Amino acid sequence: METWAHGLPNGVFFTRLAIATALGLAIGFERQWRQRTAGLHTLTLVAVGAALFCAIPGLGGKVSDPWRVAAQVVTGVGFLAGGVILRQGLDVRGLTTAATLWATAAVGALVGSGFELQGAVGAGVIVAVNAFVQPLATSISRIPRPASENFITTYVLRVTCAVPAQKSVRECIIGEVGKTSLTLLELNTSAATNGSVAIVANLNKPGRDDGVSERIRSEIAALPGVASASTESAEHVV
Repeated sequence: METWAHGLPNGVFFTRLAIATALGLAIGFERQWRQRTAGLHTLTLVAVGAALFCAIPGLGGKVSDPWRVAAQVVTGVGFLAGGVILRQGLDVRGLTTAATLWATAAVGALVGSGFELQGAVGAGVIVAVNAFVQPLATSISRIPRPASENFITTYVLRVTCAVPAQKSVRECIIGEVGKTSLTLLELNTSAATNGSVAIVANLNKPGRDDGVSERIRSEIAALPGVASASTESAEHVV
């Protein structure tokens, strides 16, 4: 990292800021494309903000303070990332988004501290991990695992549909579950609200097979009158 007796030159500051902005845009574009909670706008601001904070000591002619500032950036982004983690039923959502926010702040901090190449490499790794590792993880999760592994998987199927469609949806759920090794534990329907009802099916399976639950969800989602259909899962040791 270069130092200057009279502070960080404006040209260097603007160059670093532009690089941090471009890298934040690159990471954010991938997240926006996948329609994640923190997308193009948020991640660009995280990278720019981290770069600006880490550039402050250099603008004042100080050399040792960037690392102290970077530590504070990590803490601040930790609070921001915590705000996007949500628990929905049995699932915890937003962990990947939170991790991406945290890692993007590191990219901005690197660039703002004068490590432009390292920041660019870091941004490339973040985009690659989000683009390729998540589909791989999903594929691995869908590999059936035998009951001999001493655990069961609980699946919760949530369906929102028009009131006239509730009978066909319930019959379809019962029929589709009957074709699989899943066990239907409960099938509940909420009171009608604005012409629609919520149907929740609780299912069990020894071992795990996310592909089966996904096929059921797809069948239900294709029914007339269905507005949305989603599944959540959790493993339990027996």
